[in-house]
Amino acid sequence: MKNILSAFVLTTTLCLVGVPMNALPTAVPQQDSTQAMPPQQAQGDAEKASVFTGKVMEAKGQLVLMDTATKTTYILDDQEKAKPFKGKAVKVTGTLESASNTIHIANIEAV
Repeated sequence: MKNILSAFVLTTTLCLVGVPMNALPTAVPQQDSTQAMPPQQAQGDAEKASVFTGKVMEAKGQLVLMDTATKTTYILDDQEKAKPFKGKAVKVTGTLESASNTIHIANIEAV
């Protein structure tokens, strides 16, 4: 009760003096350097471009990249970019969305 009364008196006094409440300094919590990176930084790091090689093939009605070395198939997000390379060996530069095994194509070229 004493804390509430003190806060009320302080607020009333500041209002009477003309100090806006948002002008009062507030404590900013210090961040520990061992904490995880903020989501936007972590996401940016996760989306660095990688290079994938393989053959563009059609599977289940869509174009995919078949990595013959690892026997892994990746869905290609931009079907129009991939279409001219159907049946050809290519090098794809892009980011991998591992949840759906989809490569977001930044560049695609024949090898």
